[in-house]
Amino acid sequence: EETVTMTVSYSEYQPHVGDQDALKLTVAGAVQETGQVLAKELRVRLHTPELTLTLLGPAVVGQEVPVQVVFQNPLPEALTGASLRMEGAGIACPKPVSL
Repeated sequence: EETVTMTVSYSEYQPHVGDQDALKLTVAGAVQETGQVLAKELRVRLHTPELTLTLLGPAVVGQEVPVQVVFQNPLPEALTGASLRMEGAGIACPKPVSL
């Protein structure tokens, strides 16, 4: 048995991900003596950052309450064209917040 480690950098797979949260990896090889071809496919789900919501004041009926949203961008590049939108019961017209 032999183990080979291969690294796939973000810059290599980033152009192929788009808005999907998964990668499909395929490894193929051949046995020289027999000509037998071996292949294996693996689907890898990419982890998205967790969002943390915190009320910054008391929640009182009929009054606004500020909500803090925290997350960490795991990518080695700045977010562009991103927005957050809060939805919920009683929120008639959610407004997106640009980041």
